[in-house]
Amino acid sequence: MIIASPAWALGPNPEDCDVAGLTRMSDLVAALSRRAVDAVSAAGRQDGEDRLAGVIASDAAFSLGSGDVVRSLGHGVDGARAMAREMKPDTFRFLGWDYIPTPAADPCGEHKVDVEFVNIRSQTLFPTTFTFRAGRIVDAAGWSRSYVTGPVDLAED
Repeated sequence: MIIASPAWALGPNPEDCDVAGLTRMSDLVAALSRRAVDAVSAAGRQDGEDRLAGVIASDAAFSLGSGDVVRSLGHGVDGARAMAREMKPDTFRFLGWDYIPTPAADPCGEHKVDVEFVNIRSQTLFPTTFTFRAGRIVDAAGWSRSYVTGPVDLAED
């Protein structure tokens, strides 16, 4: 899901926005979704401090809910590290922009993308909404959900 914001909520200077050249929503959604995955991966590896600081705003809020309780995990890179430690994901999934070709009117404005992280061992799914401004994560709110998976027994034709 992508939501554009009014011009007053742009945040950082658009010249500092490295996604400014993405002109189609399909490209913007893919780039921001991949950026969210890369940020969680790097945060979980405890590396890439400079790289993380470049894609996560220092005041970005990270939270994770379970049941009926939402817990703040902190802000900035430390919040991202706490989220990665809590989730311990081994796979991810995000949906593509499979709609009509749509121009990205303001790639540096506020946009939201949804990414699901999965911890296969604990059978836990973490649907997470990342909010970006100027291509940087400014908020990440996830939820912990159990899941069941298995084969589908289809009838022979």
